[in-house]
Amino acid sequence: MYNSFKISALLLMGGEGARFESSLPKQFHNISGKKVYLHTLDLFLSIDEIDEIILVCHKDWLKDVNQDIFSYPKVIAIEGGNSRQSSSFEGLKKVSGDFVIIHDAVRPFVTKEIVLNNIKLAIVHKAVDTCIPSADTLVNTQSSNVIHSIPNRSNFLRGQTPQTFQYDLIFNAHKKALEKNIQNCSDDCSLVLDEAKVHVVMGDEHNIKITSQLDLFIAEQLFRIKKQALVPKETSLKNKKFALVGASGGIGSAILQRLKEEGAIVIPISRTSLYKADITNFDNLSSVFEKIYQEYQEIDGLINAAGIFKIKSFQKFSKEEIQELVNVNLTGLIYTCLLAKIKDEGHVINISSSAFYRGRKEQCIYSATKAAVVNFTQGLAEEFPKLKINAVLPSRTNTLMRTKNLPNENPKSLLDPKEIANTIVDLLKDNHITGSIIEVRNR
Repeated sequence: MYNSFKISALLLMGGEGARFESSLPKQFHNISGKKVYLHTLDLFLSIDEIDEIILVCHKDWLKDVNQDIFSYPKVIAIEGGNSRQSSSFEGLKKVSGDFVIIHDAVRPFVTKEIVLNNIKLAIVHKAVDTCIPSADTLVNTQSSNVIHSIPNRSNFLRGQTPQTFQYDLIFNAHKKALEKNIQNCSDDCSLVLDEAKVHVVMGDEHNIKITSQLDLFIAEQLFRIKKQALVPKETSLKNKKFALVGASGGIGSAILQRLKEEGAIVIPISRTSLYKADITNFDNLSSVFEKIYQEYQEIDGLINAAGIFKIKSFQKFSKEEIQELVNVNLTGLIYTCLLAKIKDEGHVINISSSAFYRGRKEQCIYSATKAAVVNFTQGLAEEFPKLKINAVLPSRTNTLMRTKNLPNENPKSLLDPKEIANTIVDLLKDNHITGSIIEVRNR
């Protein structure tokens, strides 16, 4: 039903960060390895029904934004105004669509479903707002320190974005507002209330607007629990060169086999593989990677699948056992990332664990190393934007190492290592995802 209409999207990102208490505006802060507004932009780019996207930003950041979106299709960036209202109007002047979606670029958790529902309803009703119910009691006060009344919260909704309009309706509403000297309106829907009924699309509690440091922290946690969708691609891995650390382990062996099926050149690294290495020994590992470079030159990717898993009461761990857990699960992984010579646009995939979410009894050291791997991976992705650097988080996996430690677990409740290998292959075929954590769960 959308084919007969041209759909435009305005992403408003003109804020200077006054409430955010940072010299860097919130839209340019990184979450999960990527700037906040780019997460939002990627969602809108994934919606085929949208024909053009206009980023409205502060003049001081226009150059940076244009560099970020240099290779993006159907996206332009323009200079905004001195207020949200003026920025929205500047964006509307550039719109060529029949309908326009207006969205805060600092709402990176908006869903495709919400956007499509906006478009669908706007085509019928001309004006749509995205709202959610209020879980909190609402208080009406005239003086900020005395309650005037407590209205029935069921009659009120909390407004979000996107807001979507028939283009002429919202453009003319902005012009009329300026004629009436209304210049600092914070909501586009309020400008059309006298011209049309604004219908409601249900939003989502996760569709938060990042306006403070606390919001940024919450957003980071939301990204951690959000499962990054991997869409299988037809990209070929044939003759691509990948170093696989931990190639002889349960997960590593599955990855090795799967990559060979794809026609990739796998460079296996472990204590017993063709390229023998002690990943906890920097000098030994350095010589191995130097040998790999001499034979293969720069490689297309590095996959870190080495790890050890031990369960026992914390006080029963010996000094040597603690060092081994930390060195194999974290220090060795850091060494490999430092020493591997990877092509621009290449991949680094660090396998962590679902245990990173919280420490578990008798697994506190293991969980701590896996949490560190996730944070290290995300930080590394920010430092090396030319690489695709991600962490894969398997749930409890059916490996010899796990069954040895937990012999009474039901094997049917455990993840097949082949599922992890399939996810790794899909991730290696994706040239956009970086700084993300990819969960793999038992089906």
